[in-house]
Amino acid sequence: MVTRRSRIALPQVLWLLLFVTWAHLHQSTAGAVPGLATEDSIAEESLLSENDASKSFEELLEESKFLLRSGRPIDARAKLQRALKMQPSDYRPHMLLGQYYLFNVAHFKLAYRYLKTAEKHFSRQFGNDLEGTLDLDQAGQHAMLLYLLSEAELNLDKYEESLATLDRFEQLYWLDWYPGTRAWVLMKLKRIDEAIKVAQAGLMRNADPRRTWNILGILLSVKGNRELSLHAFQQAIQAELSLSGSGMIATPLNNAGEVYREMFQDQYAEGAWLRAVRLPDGCEHILPSLNLANMYIDQLRLFQAERVLKDFEACFAEESIRKDSEHRSLLALARGKIKLLANDLDGSLELLHFASEQEQWFGKIGTNENDVRFAANVALAQALEAEAAVLQDTVYEHFWERLIAYARIPYLRVRAWWLHRKARRIAVEELDDLEDLFIRNTDSMVAYPTLGRALAGFNQRSMTKRIERMIQNDDRPPAHSYYRLYLAENLLAHGEVEDAAAIFKTELKNFTPRDRLARAEALAKLLTIAEAGRDSILRSESESERTERVAYANELFDLLPSHVRFHNLALPVHGTLAPVDDESRALLEEIGEALFRKRFEKLAEGERSLARYGLALSSGPRTDAGQYMVTIHLLDTRTDRQIAAQSMELPADGTGAAKLINEFIAKAFQHRVDPPGEPVPPVPILEGIL
Repeated sequence: MVTRRSRIALPQVLWLLLFVTWAHLHQSTAGAVPGLATEDSIAEESLLSENDASKSFEELLEESKFLLRSGRPIDARAKLQRALKMQPSDYRPHMLLGQYYLFNVAHFKLAYRYLKTAEKHFSRQFGNDLEGTLDLDQAGQHAMLLYLLSEAELNLDKYEESLATLDRFEQLYWLDWYPGTRAWVLMKLKRIDEAIKVAQAGLMRNADPRRTWNILGILLSVKGNRELSLHAFQQAIQAELSLSGSGMIATPLNNAGEVYREMFQDQYAEGAWLRAVRLPDGCEHILPSLNLANMYIDQLRLFQAERVLKDFEACFAEESIRKDSEHRSLLALARGKIKLLANDLDGSLELLHFASEQEQWFGKIGTNENDVRFAANVALAQALEAEAAVLQDTVYEHFWERLIAYARIPYLRVRAWWLHRKARRIAVEELDDLEDLFIRNTDSMVAYPTLGRALAGFNQRSMTKRIERMIQNDDRPPAHSYYRLYLAENLLAHGEVEDAAAIFKTELKNFTPRDRLARAEALAKLLTIAEAGRDSILRSESESERTERVAYANELFDLLPSHVRFHNLALPVHGTLAPVDDESRALLEEIGEALFRKRFEKLAEGERSLARYGLALSSGPRTDAGQYMVTIHLLDTRTDRQIAAQSMELPADGTGAAKLINEFIAKAFQHRVDPPGEPVPPVPILEGIL
């Protein structure tokens, strides 16, 4: 019979020492009173003022530990590097430098190299079979080394290696962080049921309730037990407040926000994330800010979304030595989507290319590399389709410029098709047969309102069956509108125009007021169908169809102007000219004709009541140089408010008018103003706590 190896039960005092040391690494020195000399500050000054060259190896080690605890990691690093030169075969400076690069800098590869070297030197000094051979201090050091190694491996997405290191730890030791960490690694390996058992067993054994309740809440959310998940996050928050009193609750509060978002309780999700980003640990990682920004994107509150991301960057920048390896791709992806919707195409393409090419680590967040690759490919495909639309509405001064641009359009469309195909392949092969089709899947980076464009390429029959199954298995009625939106886009792509149009019209009535981007997507597809029918030689557009189409166009432009442009649609307007003489009239008519060939549709005089927007062209008096100051205005006819305007001096022959027209179109279809937010009620799980 093989007996289980005995384990060293570390005393509670040693555990407290290890945990406090680790916790100090994550806390800033905020809260000290300026100008008041404390014992710590005096000690630090004396440490740094002395000549390190005269200090012993042990003195340098002790001072570096003190500096790490005191929030002076750069000074600690300098001492550790000096100690390393003095005794390169001692494991301790390697371990402490690994700890520094892991927690303070987030340079995970370098941290891992230091820690592996530390492990090698530790093994040389104490051997490989450590059972019963270490004293308490050595056992504590070895336990910490294994913990740091498992964390480094986790952060480098080496999940199997991290689990193996935890197995080694579990054979010898037990500390209260262990169940939560093991459960998280098991979750990253998709061993959800096993992870839940580990977390629950840990709570029964007095594991750290903050860490363990938090991971249990995530696991319960993955299993669809949302109410139990929220209860677990509430327990994590209560434990954090009662045990440390630090208020470092941003992580469980962010996770609770994700569950509220899954439940389509966006008001509570917004409240949770707003609270989280304002907490002391609100920018420890990007997820609270990113989740809030993504929700604002779906609601077309684009300026607020950008503001949230800028605030995160400003907060993160305060940690000047910390690398952005945990969020650079996610930040670029979110910003790229914002700029695309705001009609900043060049900025969007640059960011989305960056997001699809940059290395990023996912060990500490629920999403993974394939999820981001999928989302980046879909977003980049949409940006390329938008670029093709922009080339179509651009006015060119020279014939050869138009030839070059029009030759590029099919290339962009083929590349967009290829990226959508690539995304579908990732979804089927790498994302568990499109697991993220489940609307608002936790930690997913997918833009759900516009996902249907990628799904349109799936086989119609299999897609229909998949959607029917998702609707049957999903108990959230608001999610069904998204599933049917995807079905309609798939039907439309396969020529089932009438069936697709019927679904789009139905879901327009079912979307919640916050689902603005999804509504814009449905409107754009209905307008695409309507304009195709209007251009048909087989039938003419009826008066009721025209009235409905103009109403759809007005609403879409109100919601998201760039969607009109990027879907190759035209904005119906009432046009007026205000020339000063015959030459200026001819010039304005020429410019007007160019605009109506591109992104605007001129309504007849009898249709003025349909026109929510007016296009007004005016010219000033002829200058001594023989030029006219030409201005193009886009007006809201309901309020007579100017939406966009562009002016330029032009000669009577219209030379240079292309630049004026192009700049006006770019300005007219920009995002203008965020819709008002709704009142944010108190977060239910915080009632009675905060």
